[in-house]
Amino acid sequence: FAQNKGRLPVPITGQYMLGNRYGVYNVPGLKDVKLDNKGTNFIGKTGAKARSVFDGVVSAVFQFAGTKNVLVRHGSYISVYCNLSSVIVRKGQKLKARDLIGTVQADESGNCILHFQLRKETTKLNPEAWIGR
Repeated sequence: FAQNKGRLPVPITGQYMLGNRYGVYNVPGLKDVKLDNKGTNFIGKTGAKARSVFDGVVSAVFQFAGTKNVLVRHGSYISVYCNLSSVIVRKGQKLKARDLIGTVQADESGNCILHFQLRKETTKLNPEAWIGR
């Protein structure tokens, strides 16, 4: 996994833009309000799907705040796919790179925002450093 830093596939299908980036940022319009983004938001079009960034095993499928989330273990690394409206994988399932995981939830304007996190065990990593362009 580590040898593929900077070369992993984008975790969302179709055209996308980067939304909120990894790390601490100022909230626009709110003075002295900062948030810590633990991942990167990939904004896709209606119908966008989340896909695995590397071969691995689904270690968890769970719901949080009304959307579905999936954790995939790649040895000591874990990729996290959040804000899914539906999931087509199950715990224990083996995945290859680019295998589909589920459909990204669309917001009221039709944008699908995949919140993607990457970790080495419990250490948060900046996903943008790992994804190829």
